Amino acid sequence: MKRRGALVTAAMLTLPLAPALADQRWLACRYTDARGAVQNFHMAFDDIRGTAALLDAGSLVEGSNTTINFQSLRTRFPSFSVTYNRNDGALSIAPPGGGMLIGDCRRSAPPPTAPRR
Repeated sequence: MKRRGALVTAAMLTLPLAPALADQRWLACRYTDARGAVQNFHMAFDDIRGTAALLDAGSLVEGSNTTINFQSLRTRFPSFSVTYNRNDGALSIAPPGGGMLIGDCRRSAPPPTAPRR
């Protein structure tokens, strides 16, 4: 009986030590481009893994040099950089030609075209 109790206790103590599961979150974003047209896109990010990706034609394009903290998300893609302020939803995009495009993002459900994990 003591042995069974010890096994149950050991099992209960190891449960909290299981690795945390990553929770991918989605953002629906929009910004106004240099011509004044509104552009929309979806972005997924994961706090635990420190990753961010854009949804492009049904696949996720991973950002590089990604930094995620309690206040912001910053990542680079081949043709632009993204900064998202988690406090107020502000978005800024820095295209390679210079300048700054301004927009906003809001939490959303995964889009229907998003790949399954």
